[in-house]
Amino acid sequence: MPTIPNHAITATVHGEKSQQGFYKIPFIMTNPQQQIKNGTTIIILARDMSAEWLEGVLIEDNKLIHGWIQTNATRNLMADGRIIAPQALPQSDYAYNTRRQVYDASRYQKSLRGMAGIKVYGIFLMVFTVISIIIGGIAGVLFIQDGSDFTGKLLIGIGLGAAVGFGLGWIPAFIPMARNEAFQLMDSRFKALNKLHREHKGDPIRLESQMDLERAISKSMNELR
Repeated sequence: MPTIPNHAITATVHGEKSQQGFYKIPFIMTNPQQQIKNGTTIIILARDMSAEWLEGVLIEDNKLIHGWIQTNATRNLMADGRIIAPQALPQSDYAYNTRRQVYDASRYQKSLRGMAGIKVYGIFLMVFTVISIIIGGIAGVLFIQDGSDFTGKLLIGIGLGAAVGFGLGWIPAFIPMARNEAFQLMDSRFKALNKLHREHKGDPIRLESQMDLERAISKSMNELR
């Protein structure tokens, strides 16, 4: 029967709801593999790149269940009898996940990168287009000499400005997107996960017996900051 070793890093499950999700990969958009009651102690092995997720092991029905839980759904992260910060944990290499699960994690991270990029890209394109419309409207009134009245010149200028702004704005919009801190952060996480996926072997490391658990805990403790 598996038990929690005395030297294990542990955390207590705690959140606003009575139960917290325990996931196969560290992304809230996926369905949790099961729910854990508040007050349950789980073994912690590592963290993700952002320290927003903890990789852990739950002992239930004499089985070791590997998974991920959000850091804010836990409290009392302990190692050697002292409270530690999540950042002190080693960064996970996803060795206990399947290669497919690591691939899925990288795809989800890619989608987060895409959303961060689209947000910045869209705002810049909208602002660029609005400025072009204003300049186009003014230029139309001042320089169009086809006999149209003020409103006609204004509308022609606005139309030309909108076409230029939207037609050309998508090119410079890539610059602020690439320089955006949120996009850069998501991009670095995606590239790191993608690298882990490429290097991941087909089968995950076994985590089925007390000996497997002891080995995993020893690795975590050796890498603890």
